[in-house]
Amino acid sequence: MPPLSLAEYYATLLSGTRQSRPLLLLLLLAPIALACGSSGGSITPNTQGWWRDKVVYELFVRSFADSNGDGIGDLPGVTAHLDDLHALGVDAIWLTPIFPSPSYHGYDVSDYRAVNPDFGTLADFDALVAAAHQRGMKVILDMVLNHSSSQHPWFVNARQGADAKYRSYYNWSATDLGWRRPWDGSGTWYAAGSSFYYGIFCPCMPDLNLRNSAVEQELTDAMKFWLARGADGFRLDAVRYYLESPTGQLADQPETHAFLRRVRANLQHEYPDALLVAEAWASADIAASYYGAGDEVQLGFAFDAADGIKSSIRGGVRDDAINALVRAQSPLAGKDLGYLAPFLANHDMRRALRDLGGDQAQARVAAATLLALPGTPFMYYGEEIGMVGGDGSDDRNKRTAMHWTSTAPGYGFSTGTPWNWSPETVDVRSQRADPQSLWSEYKTLIALRHAQGALTSGDMTFPPSSSTAPGVFALLRTSGTRRVLFVANFAGSSASPFDITAPGVPSLLVQEGLNGSPAASSGKISFAGLAPRGFAYISLN
Repeated sequence: MPPLSLAEYYATLLSGTRQSRPLLLLLLLAPIALACGSSGGSITPNTQGWWRDKVVYELFVRSFADSNGDGIGDLPGVTAHLDDLHALGVDAIWLTPIFPSPSYHGYDVSDYRAVNPDFGTLADFDALVAAAHQRGMKVILDMVLNHSSSQHPWFVNARQGADAKYRSYYNWSATDLGWRRPWDGSGTWYAAGSSFYYGIFCPCMPDLNLRNSAVEQELTDAMKFWLARGADGFRLDAVRYYLESPTGQLADQPETHAFLRRVRANLQHEYPDALLVAEAWASADIAASYYGAGDEVQLGFAFDAADGIKSSIRGGVRDDAINALVRAQSPLAGKDLGYLAPFLANHDMRRALRDLGGDQAQARVAAATLLALPGTPFMYYGEEIGMVGGDGSDDRNKRTAMHWTSTAPGYGFSTGTPWNWSPETVDVRSQRADPQSLWSEYKTLIALRHAQGALTSGDMTFPPSSSTAPGVFALLRTSGTRRVLFVANFAGSSASPFDITAPGVPSLLVQEGLNGSPAASSGKISFAGLAPRGFAYISLN
């Protein structure tokens, strides 16, 4: 059906059954709801956050480490491996949803203030946070504000009828309004008795009615519950779809931005250092919009950059990476380039090495490129050893059990049978003992990033190159007088001698595949050549 005008939508609601009227009331009261919530005083500038010089490690809890032999990863398992992560050099961990849920993935939450029994207890969470903080590591939780599980007590109550206590916590209509998901055209309204409820992802995940100030307060209070227990911030799932227009525009609505501003301000009042990271899976200009005026989220994932980097490395041509990074940077002009959260892959994507055809050399230059970028880089568990995951599009193939050792059947993940595993040829123990391994490369580059302020806080430019080789990529990071030049050869063939226009005295920091040392001459840095998939970091101070 064609989109309804606001007047037509109200008319539809008024002509419907009483089940539709709570939504009408909430729409009419939306301006009042928008004004609710604590302003929390002034907002701490994004540029002052603890995350500014950090590297974050995402781990899918169910697949990371099992402490009790049931084949399912858990919080004590994470705690037991914090020393491995600390040795790698990561500064923070992002835990995928740890809340009670009927699904394996946890993105349909049935209780926002408890721990899934598969993963342990609140005491186990407290112990994990304490152990992480003791090592100087932060803990970020995955927070699902867009929808709950259909098994959440709120929804179980809401579907009982129009007079149910929690009916207005969800979106109801007397008819199927015909709204379609933007990515595949599927329907989004589901029958429940004589009414329909809205859920953009599936009937098992009914969207919460974030226009309802009571819902907003419930969710904000739940976030404060975890912050009070020591959590340091939240990755916000599916932010683009928080609120919808009455005409069926389902993504990126002004009310979503207003909602985020209120949540940020409310948390800021009591927890000024709490981090919010937006999962806005969209083009760079849309993702950047969730920065707001520095008063919405502090970090946004750079999906375009992830795709561009991998595309360039697969094709051996720099253009895709440069174009993607320019797109990521442009909408942040005059704002904060540190808003970017670059990454290579996450739990919703094929693993980086599988995306790169299983080529370890490509994985190495991808890692080097990631850690040369501005913002706060994120890694996906197992990426540091080159796990490939399972084949096929099922999300479980992207979330297979971590390989800590080479010993079957549990591979150090479990003394039992892992709930979900892939036949990997890599493991952490072997790579930690090998100074030439991918794990060791990540450790070296993370340490370099921590030591070089230009890499953690500098701007980003693309200096000209004399090379005719399409795979030669150059990136200059500058922070005040500190400058670091990153060069890479994305191609599968060697690059002959070339110059990069960048004045300064070169000092080699880290390299793989560089022919000789770089030299300065007439405002340029000269290179004698660079091996296939080679790279180098050079200080120009």
